[in-house]
Amino acid sequence: MSELETTKAYLNQLPATLLSLLNIDPPLDHIPKPIESIIQKYKGVKRVSINLIDNFGLFEITYFKPRFIITNSEVMVLLSTKNPYTLGVLHQLMFGGFEVEPNGFHFLKYLNGHDKQSCFIGREKDLKRYDGGTLSKSKDSDMQTWVESAKAINNYDLSFMHYLDFEALHKQQQRLKRNTPEELIEKLILRTDKWIHANYKQLRPGSLMIILGDHGRSRMDFEYSGKIAQWREASVPIAVFISK
Repeated sequence: MSELETTKAYLNQLPATLLSLLNIDPPLDHIPKPIESIIQKYKGVKRVSINLIDNFGLFEITYFKPRFIITNSEVMVLLSTKNPYTLGVLHQLMFGGFEVEPNGFHFLKYLNGHDKQSCFIGREKDLKRYDGGTLSKSKDSDMQTWVESAKAINNYDLSFMHYLDFEALHKQQQRLKRNTPEELIEKLILRTDKWIHANYKQLRPGSLMIILGDHGRSRMDFEYSGKIAQWREASVPIAVFISK
């Protein structure tokens, strides 16, 4: 991890960054400016594939070390935000902040309005709230999301997959008194890392893969202790960039 190029930015800079990468001028009078170092590094990409993973941030990538992401990451952006949880992250990504469609801006609507095609794969409730009328495909499990992603990643200018099995599986395993939340998160991150690796192999040249992490649907009480607990508490959302 020490050799990985790392930079800091605000989470609400991502909409303008993604638009600029796809050669669309962002409405900077409505949303924050893009991350210039990312624009310069990945100028000219043909398509962007985003994988949002719940309960995945700076702590998890350094502690659990998912093999594909660690090995192939080119840049990691530490994302500063007042709300690092799932809905807060989706809100900032779609609206460039915490207002709903400020001055009519919605990231996917704006993208589609400039002759780009997008596909959003995730939970039905989230799609209804955030898809902005773009093509969306509701899936009930991460396995279904991954299977659908194989059909989407090369067929759209921007594909967005949301991996969010943790909450449902955690409730189920609490009832059965099985894995701790820490064990479950590790298992899901390493599993999703393998799926993302498979997607990367499938991606056509000229693509940019982004792995985006958040703090999950809501605050969790973990059993970490000592320095590890402090490390987890200080963790921030991240965006990892891998080009092909």
